[in-house]
Amino acid sequence: MERRRFLKTATILSAGVLVTKAFGNNFKLKVMNETVDNLIIGSGYGGAVAALRLTQAGHKVMMIEMGLDWEKDNGKHKPFSNLITPKSNSTWLNKKTQAPMMNIASFSKKFTGVLDRMDFDNVKVYAGRGVGGGSLVNGGMAVQPQKDFFREIFPDLDTEEFWKTYFPLAQKELEVNEIPDEYYQESDYYKFARVGESEAHNAGFKTVRVPNVYSFDYMKREEAGEVPKSALAKEVIYGNNHGKLSVDKTYLKKAKDTGLLTIKDMHKAIYFEKTNTGYKVFVDNIDTDGKTVAEKVISCKKLFLNGGSLGSTQLLLASQAKAQLNNFDESLGDFWGNNGNIMTGRNMVNTLFNRVEKDSGDNYQPGTGTKQSTIPVAGIDNWNDKDNAFFAEISPLPMGMEVYTALYLVINKVPTPGRISYNEKKDKIDIHWEKENYQHTIDNAKFFIEKMIDANGGTPSSLLWKNAYGADICYHPLGGAVLGKTTDMLGRVKGYDSLYVTDGALVPGSIGVNPFLTITALAEYCMKEIIKKDF
Repeated sequence: MERRRFLKTATILSAGVLVTKAFGNNFKLKVMNETVDNLIIGSGYGGAVAALRLTQAGHKVMMIEMGLDWEKDNGKHKPFSNLITPKSNSTWLNKKTQAPMMNIASFSKKFTGVLDRMDFDNVKVYAGRGVGGGSLVNGGMAVQPQKDFFREIFPDLDTEEFWKTYFPLAQKELEVNEIPDEYYQESDYYKFARVGESEAHNAGFKTVRVPNVYSFDYMKREEAGEVPKSALAKEVIYGNNHGKLSVDKTYLKKAKDTGLLTIKDMHKAIYFEKTNTGYKVFVDNIDTDGKTVAEKVISCKKLFLNGGSLGSTQLLLASQAKAQLNNFDESLGDFWGNNGNIMTGRNMVNTLFNRVEKDSGDNYQPGTGTKQSTIPVAGIDNWNDKDNAFFAEISPLPMGMEVYTALYLVINKVPTPGRISYNEKKDKIDIHWEKENYQHTIDNAKFFIEKMIDANGGTPSSLLWKNAYGADICYHPLGGAVLGKTTDMLGRVKGYDSLYVTDGALVPGSIGVNPFLTITALAEYCMKEIIKKDF
């Protein structure tokens, strides 16, 4: 969006005039102005923490989110879709689904659905759209990183204090729980995970059980037929209708209960300018077709960027270009990574010829199970291997039939980070992510799969991804406005007062595990100190 357009808008607003233009089909474009004390852009983990802590401290907050508030109007745009039969509400402004695989659904028109995919050279980045951000579309694995790796990437933070205070606080507020071992061992829906663990042990790997924000009490009731199914009905990446404690049900609910939080959905921030009293943010209010129905200028005293790694970094870079904000640290856009994400898998798993299950005789059923929960709870921890350090999520493939396939999301270090830049001509960001940035992840995934095949049999899943390795898939974008570089050690953007980042943009490239627990803990730490020092 061009700056002169907004200058024109501001001129009209200063006269106190509301401009409305009719274009047919009752389409109206409105021009509006608003003023608030505290503005949060983005409603994912970092934004939700900021909203709760500010409101609990007695401060009024406006939060804007480019996606839908899926709960408003009694869930008008729900229910969410499952993996097998997605509807238009599954996909952000595309006429076809864009999931990591099985993109067979087409729609008559575009809709502001819950899952977005942003395609760049060599990498496709997934994001949740809606109030709750990425918490709406992830598998809910609340994994705490390796302490030594956390200390390595954040050497100036007090690691012990994070383990004592901020990670436990994040777990409590997110309502993290663990699957009961008895239920895990007995449920047909976790046969795929038990097979994955057994195969990993055969190959000499260590496995861990991972906490989650999906309610396992609810899941047990799903299996018993007492409540509507969600995780046991192939729901996850297009949203869960039940059972999952996304941040709209935890942090944001508590913040709204204070009466001090206003959330405005379908508001897309374009860029911001510095003013004498704070910031002026230029916003497009869109409809479910993605069309702009109102142009807004929101003035605020304090601005919190929480659009995720790409969203927050893009806002900073776009504002640098459009509003000549030239005091940002030269590190802005650097230290970006995909959290070492790579998808891989094996076919012909746990057949009569390479069985790993302990049951015998008539009880034995080959494969990984016709029933599979969409909520992963087991991982393979090879992080202490000096040559091939990785964490692998044992992932479900809930097709409703036996496919004899094991899936894994492998997470690695990113020894060579990428970079985000702003393309002024195209008015968008580019991610510079060449093969040297991700070759390490491919090498680790090959090591892992080959060792699993040597021990357990099977073949690489070449039909799912080119050469059996989905190296272009990114579920966990991190970096771009890194803590202690683009910001100070509290998330305050260097060069500008009252401007903050408290989301995944703070994390340099990789955290070694699913990152949202770390992002939440970092946001808790930053907000505690920001409120203490800046309010």
